[in-house]
Amino acid sequence: MTSRATSAEAVESRTVVWIDSRRALLVRWDGAPHVVRLESEVPPRRRGGEHVTHDAILRTMGAPDPDRHRSEHLRQFLEQVAARIDPRDAVEIVGHGPVHERLADLVAEQDARHGRSREVTARPAKVLTEAQLIARVREIAGDPAPRSRRR
Repeated sequence: MTSRATSAEAVESRTVVWIDSRRALLVRWDGAPHVVRLESEVPPRRRGGEHVTHDAILRTMGAPDPDRHRSEHLRQFLEQVAARIDPRDAVEIVGHGPVHERLADLVAEQDARHGRSREVTARPAKVLTEAQLIARVREIAGDPAPRSRRR
């Protein structure tokens, strides 16, 4: 049996974010996991219970966007999540809808605005548990969890 010792300097710090419009789970690895859970105040999408006309001509004539309020809450939530990501970390953003792509775009825009250069990737993923995210961030940081042997 061999033991693996990894110094904190040998492990790159990385962050993995799982996000949808209702919540975000940020896991940072710098030799140990640091987990942050954020809940959003984004209202659910409006589902039409009655007949609604989505005519492009009416929309351009001043008809209000039915999800404008939701879009503003989502923008604020994405900014809140982006502010919690360490600007020195390479980041992987995952989720099962378009929100993870919007967060990746926002982080890349902020990096460009501040003259930062780092790896920011986005990929689709089903809902992941905290343990799965910790395993993923350890893997991409170069410090995979030791596997237990079955007896």
